[in-house]
Amino acid sequence: MHSLQLLAVSYSFPPMAYPRSIQVARLLGALDTSTLVICGTEDHTFTPYGKDETISSGVEGRMAGVIREPFFRSKIARQLDELANRYPIPWSNLPDIHRGWVSRITKRFFKWQQTSGYEPDLVVTFGHPMSDHFFGAQYKRRKGTPWIAHFSDPWVDNPYKRYSFASDWINRRMERRLIGEADAVVFTSPETLDLVMKKYPASWRDKAFYLPHCYDEDRYDDALRPANDSYVIRSIGTLYGNRSPRPLYEAIERIAREDGSLLEGVSIEFAGYIHGGTDAINMYPTARRIIKFVGLVPHAEAIRLMKTAHCLMVIDAPADLSVFFPSKLVEYMGAGRFILALSPEGATARIVKEAGGAVANPSNVDQIVASLKQVLEQRPENLPYSVCRYEKRAVAAEFLRIAEAVVKKAAASEVRRIGLYEKSRRIGLETKN
Repeated sequence: MHSLQLLAVSYSFPPMAYPRSIQVARLLGALDTSTLVICGTEDHTFTPYGKDETISSGVEGRMAGVIREPFFRSKIARQLDELANRYPIPWSNLPDIHRGWVSRITKRFFKWQQTSGYEPDLVVTFGHPMSDHFFGAQYKRRKGTPWIAHFSDPWVDNPYKRYSFASDWINRRMERRLIGEADAVVFTSPETLDLVMKKYPASWRDKAFYLPHCYDEDRYDDALRPANDSYVIRSIGTLYGNRSPRPLYEAIERIAREDGSLLEGVSIEFAGYIHGGTDAINMYPTARRIIKFVGLVPHAEAIRLMKTAHCLMVIDAPADLSVFFPSKLVEYMGAGRFILALSPEGATARIVKEAGGAVANPSNVDQIVASLKQVLEQRPENLPYSVCRYEKRAVAAEFLRIAEAVVKKAAASEVRRIGLYEKSRRIGLETKN
C-alpha cells in the first residue's frame, strides 16, 4: 500500500500543554504516513495548562501540515463552564464545550478542500474532547472516507462525568450513533473497550481495537541517574477529582510509628498541581517532613525528574474497577524506574503488575503500608520487566496495521457496492430489452 494520506483531528496538540497533546503528537509523529492535522489554539490566559514548547519538539515538521483553529470562550461562556463543573448543566455536556469549535472547523475545512483538492485516504479523530468525533462522522457522511474514532477515555460511561437525565439520554444517543458509523473505534485499555462496547451489538466488537498510550525512548537521557545519598520517590502530574495523596500520608505515619528507620534517607516529591493535598499534609507531621511539593514543571523537566527518581508513584481515585490508563504511567515506563501504583483493580494495576511494579488499593491503607514498606526495605530502582511494547514505534506500527485494514475493507466494500450496482443495472437493461 502507498503511504497513507491521513487526516487527523485533535483539538489538543502541541504546544497546548494538555496530556492529550503529548500522546496524539507522539503517535502521529511516529507514523509512516502523510499526515495533515487539524487542531485548536487557546487564549492561554484562561486555561490551567497553558503552553509548553518542550512537550514534542519538532513534531510539526514531521506533519504534512497543521491547520490551527482558535477556540474562544467569552466571559459569560467561561462563567457557564464554571457552573457546569458544579452542576450537570445539559448545554455544557452535549458532549462538551468544544462542539461549536468542531462545527466551525468542519465548515471551514470543506470550503478549503474545494480549492486545495486535498483528499485523504483515512480520517482519524481523537477524543477527548469527544466533540472531535463529530468531524469524522460529518466527513464520512459527505465523502464516504473511512474513519477511525480514537477514545482516550470512556464517554457516557466515564464515572467522573456528571450528566442530568436529559443530557445523559442525549449523549448516549450520540455515542451510539457515532460508534455505529465509525469504521473502527480505538481504546487505550482493554478495560475501557469492554466497558464501552458491552452496550452494543456483538458484531460491533469486530471493529473495536486496543491501542495503548506510548512513550518516546528518544526523550530520555540514559546518562541521568538517581542520587546515591537518598531514596527518591516522585509523583509527577496533576492530582484532581477523587485522586488524593491522603492515604499515602496516613501510610507514612503508620510506618513512622511501626518502623521509623525505613523512612531514613527517603524523599517523596510531588511535581504538579495537587487539589487540596498541600493543605491536608499539615495534619501529618512525618509526611510533612519528608514530602516536598515542587509545583507544575515543563514536560522536559518532568522527564528529567522521572529519570533521576528511584521510584515513580501513581495515585488513582478509589473505585471498584478503574478502566483508565493514565498517560503519565506510560511516561514512567519509558523512564524505566520502579513504579508504585496506588490504584484499584483495573488498567493501571494490570499494567504495573505486568511490568514488575508494586500495587496497592488507594482505599486500603493496610495495603498501602505493606507495599510502601516493601519498597522502602528493598529500595528498587528499575522496572524488572520489559515494557518495549509501549514504545512509540511499536504502537505506531500497530496503529498502521489497524489503519491499513480499515482502508482495505472500505475499498473492498466500495468495489462490491459498484459491482452490485452494475449488475442490477445490466439486469434492468436486459429486462427492458
